[in-house]
This record gives sequence, structure tokens and C-alpha cells, in this order.
Amino acid sequence: MTFNVKNPILTDLALMEKHLEKMSTELSQCYEQIMLLYNLSTHMNLDQSNATYLQLACDQLTQLIPVEGIAIFLEKKIDGAKRLVLNAGSGVIALDPNAADILQMHLTAELTAGKEALLDSQVDNPFKYAWPEQIRNILAVPVGPADKMMGLLVATNILNKPDFDSTDVKLFNSVANQCAVFIENGRLFDDLKELFIGSLKALTNSIDAKDQYTRGHSERVALISRWIAEHLKETHPLTEKEIHHIYLAGLLHDIGKIGVSESVLRKQGKLSDEERSIILSHPRIGASILSEIPQMREIIPGVLYHHERYDGKGYPEGLSGQDIPFSARIIALADAFDAMTSRRVYRDAMSIRRALSEVEKGVGCQFDPIAARAFLDSPIDQLWKVIQDGFIETWDYSNFEEYGTKAVGALIR
Repeated sequence: MTFNVKNPILTDLALMEKHLEKMSTELSQCYEQIMLLYNLSTHMNLDQSNATYLQLACDQLTQLIPVEGIAIFLEKKIDGAKRLVLNAGSGVIALDPNAADILQMHLTAELTAGKEALLDSQVDNPFKYAWPEQIRNILAVPVGPADKMMGLLVATNILNKPDFDSTDVKLFNSVANQCAVFIENGRLFDDLKELFIGSLKALTNSIDAKDQYTRGHSERVALISRWIAEHLKETHPLTEKEIHHIYLAGLLHDIGKIGVSESVLRKQGKLSDEERSIILSHPRIGASILSEIPQMREIIPGVLYHHERYDGKGYPEGLSGQDIPFSARIIALADAFDAMTSRRVYRDAMSIRRALSEVEKGVGCQFDPIAARAFLDSPIDQLWKVIQDGFIETWDYSNFEEYGTKAVGALIR
């Protein structure tokens, strides 16, 4: 007679090994999920687009939860009506925008009923809702609070197991919340930039308005400065950030005139020595004003030295050639061109051809040769049309009104 007696110690060890293996797998999954959320949080750079960040979220998710299709739809007004528009995704999602609208209604119903997500499958039971025939299971979570949903994150047909589960729901919700935070932060940052550029333009307009002949001068100088900088990129290593700074320095170049009386600015006759001294002090005053704002430190050189001449006969310090900051050399040219082509109290506006002839004469003495040549070789008729149309025209696919807000982002980021 034989007896099969199980060793209780061996049995316990086997169970313990299985338990440890399960715990190890779960800890590994938790670690991967934490790293996913960490990666998303560290990539919240406000200078990247929503689409870039949302695509990163989709790519990171599908590395942990392989699916046939994943997508993020966000609400957008089209012809006055809110519609869901695909912003990021991969694979085959089998949902067009119309189906996404219906999905959002179903998701809202699920959230209203107290659920964390819409989870529908035909694995164990028939579908609760009707879906395209390619879909075997579907998971959708809101992007943003349920009562202020800005869109949805949806995945279809999970590949490594029969169905989505509660762990997937929690991870999808966490990722969707991160996306919502990024989108909202971007919106708030855009609002801040618009407020800032609006304040700057209001300030410069109030200075320009002191003299009816200089209305709009600051915005035109900013535009022309940017134009020159854009056309210098091929021959001079200017970064986008530096171009933004040049634009803003052009916008603020005359801020020092805020303390100059209108009687001096509008005077038709010869200025007295004292009045001339007041006028000549405006670059220093402007630089002093901006020095109180830490974010403006890169703007100050363009403001302080925009009346220097390449031959050293300018002011306030009589700098010459390469000693003049490059931004100031660009703004000096833009300022002079706008002054020549604008009517002033003491003379009529020059024609654009005569103004260009004066720029040509000033190359190497009044104006930096590199900046002046880039300006003269550019399609100036196009620039002139932009100015005459009140900045409605665009170039380089960039709207003038939007550019100011974009440029401010280089300061307050």
C-alpha cells in the first residue's frame, strides 16, 4: 500500500511563490503606470501644441494597454455649433466625428448614472449601445470635468486580454485628467499672453496718440522690425526667440516718451536745447522703465540703443558698428523707414521709393549694412501692402494680431 502525502511546507512555498509572482507583476504594472503619468507631467511644456501633447498621451497609453485604436476628440465650434474634432490618436478607431458625438452623449449618460467611464463590450453580454460592427469592446472617459467636458479619450478593441477592466478605467481617467490640465493651463497661458500684449499695445498707442502724426508708429515699427529679422534668418543666425524679442523691442522702442509733454512732441519750430535734451533722453527713460520688469531684460538693448547710428553719430552713447546690439540696429532701420514714410508735423510723408533710396544712401553710415541689405532685397511691396491694409495681410502663415501674443510667450514662459 502506498500513500501520497503532500508536504505542507512545499505547498505553502508554491503558493507563496505564485503570490509573490502576482505581486511582482502588479508592482511592475503600477510602476509603468506611474512612469506614464510622470512622463506626461514632465512634458507639460506650454510652448508645445495641444496636438503634440495629446499625441504623446495616446502613444504612452498604447505602450501599456495595446489596443486597435485610440483617439482624443476635443470640442470645437464649427459654423456656430460645437462638434467633436479628432486631435490625436493612432490605429483604427472606427469612429468618425458623428459617431464621436453620439459616444459623448452615451458617456454623459454613464457619468450621470455615477459611472467613472463608458465601458461597453460584447464579451460577456450583448452591447448596451449600438456600435460599428468592427468594435468588440470600447472604453471612453471624459477630458475635463463631467459637467464641463471639453472632449473625450476613447479606445477600442483591447488586444492583450478579452476586455477592458477597472484598472484600465482608472489609468485612462488619470491620463485624461492630465490632458485636461494641460489644455486648461494652455488656455490660461494664452489668456495671460493676450492680456499682456493688449496692455503693451494700449500703452504704446497712448504714447503714439500724443501726436496725431505718429499714431500706429510703434506697431508699424514692430512689424517692420520683425519683417527685417525674418528676412535675415537665411544669412544671420537669429532664433525664433530672438525674433520675438526684436518684435517686442520694436513695439516698445518709444516707451520713454511717456514722460515727454505733447507740446514738445508736437512742436513745429526748432526745439530749444532743453527740449532737445528731453527728446534725446527717451531711450534711457524707456530702458529704465523696462528694467523694473525682470522678463524685459532681453528687450532693453533694442529700446536703449535704437537711435544709435552705424557710424557712431547717434545717441545716447554714440556706439558704432558691431558695438550696437543687433536688435537695436534692426529697430533703428525700421524706425527710420516708418518715420520717412509717415507724415510728420514738419514735413509730408516720403514716397516708398524715395524712402528706399534714403535707406540705400544710409547703408554703412546710418544703417547696419547687413540689416539694410536684407531689407532692401526683401519684397517690400508686400510689406507696404501689409501696412496699408492695416496688418490684415499675412506672411509666413502667421497672423499679425496673433503674432504679438505668440511673441509675449517668449517673455513670460
